[in-house]
Amino acid sequence: MAKLIYLLKGVALIMLLGSCTKWNYHEGELANGVHDCSMWEYLHTQPWDWDSTIIMIEHAGLKDLFEGKGEHEQITFLGVTNYSIRLYMIENGYEKVTDIPVEFCQNTLSKLIIPQRVMLADVPRGKRDEYTGEESDGIEYRTLGGRLFMWTYQQPFEGVPDMGEISLHFFARGGTAVNRIYSTDIQTNNGVVQALGYSFQFKYI
Repeated sequence: MAKLIYLLKGVALIMLLGSCTKWNYHEGELANGVHDCSMWEYLHTQPWDWDSTIIMIEHAGLKDLFEGKGEHEQITFLGVTNYSIRLYMIENGYEKVTDIPVEFCQNTLSKLIIPQRVMLADVPRGKRDEYTGEESDGIEYRTLGGRLFMWTYQQPFEGVPDMGEISLHFFARGGTAVNRIYSTDIQTNNGVVQALGYSFQFKYI
C-alpha cells in the first residue's frame, strides 16, 4: 500500500510539472485579471485549475458565499488548486473529493476566505522571520476560520532595491509554513482570488 501511495504521488508530480503551461499561473503576475461575473462563475471558466476546488466548495456547503449571496458581499479567496486537493486525497486514501469529511472541507476553506476584498496593493511591505517567528509591518486579516498575517515583498531589480517584482505572502495563525500567492488579483464581481501555488499543502494552515 505504501509503495502504491508513493507511486501515485510521483504520477501526480509528473502531471503537475507536465501541465504547467496549461495553467494560467504566473509567478507574481495576473492570471486573466478581471472577470465580469461572480467568483463561482469564474471558477467554472477554468476547470483545469479549479474543478476539484468547485466540488470541495459545494461539499462544504459554501457555494452561496462564492456566488455573492448571504452575509458577505465581497470575499478574498486564497485559492487552493486542484493539485493540492488531489495530493491530499492521495495521502489520505480518498477516491473522490466528496469522500473528504465535510467538516474538514468547511474548516479548511474557512481559513482561506477573508470576508472582504483584498488586493495586492492593499497589503503593505513586511516580513516574518522563518526561524524566530518575529513579524514586522504587514497586516493581519480575520478569515472565516481564524486569522492570518499577510505581507508583500519587493525584489531588487538589477541591484536596485525595491524596484523588482512584488510578491504576496501569508502565515496562518496556528499554521506550519509561510505561504506564497502565485497569481494575484484575479478579480470578480464579488471578490478577489489570490491563487496559491502548486506546492501548497493543507497542513500549512
